[in-house]
Amino acid sequence: MSLMAMLKKGSLSGRATAIPATFATDAPLPLSKVATVATVATVAVANTQRQAANDPAPDPDRWCWPHSTAMNTAELDLFAASLARFTDKGVIQIEAESLADKLVMRDRESDDRRLCLECTHLAGYGQSSWRCGNWQAAGVATKARDAHLPADLVRQLQRCDGFN
Repeated sequence: MSLMAMLKKGSLSGRATAIPATFATDAPLPLSKVATVATVATVAVANTQRQAANDPAPDPDRWCWPHSTAMNTAELDLFAASLARFTDKGVIQIEAESLADKLVMRDRESDDRRLCLECTHLAGYGQSSWRCGNWQAAGVATKARDAHLPADLVRQLQRCDGFN
């Protein structure tokens, strides 16, 4: 059956055709004198691979971390959760993405430092209202009224005795 007949019949669904582009002449010519693409004599048709019912499902993380720098499923889930938490605390989207990416790298390196943004004791929304609810254990203030945190401290990886 010809390719055109197969196209008209609709029997090529799920298949891809590969047609190599060839010049009309074999002799190398300057680009200004090259003729149009010649008629292609054969067409390669690639059939899709069908998976048997008892074949194991392919692992979606097989090419991800630690085999490459791409995030695996668990890292993507953590990234999305961190991003939502940071934007809920008033961090702008692009900065929240940068911080969430920093956490992925931190986890890959087994770093034990944390962000205030990850802590349950961080209260407030936005840079001017962040304060530590566990200020005594964290050692950030001597009085409750002084427990307001600067934005740079909230975004910095650190070890904190009051982290939860």
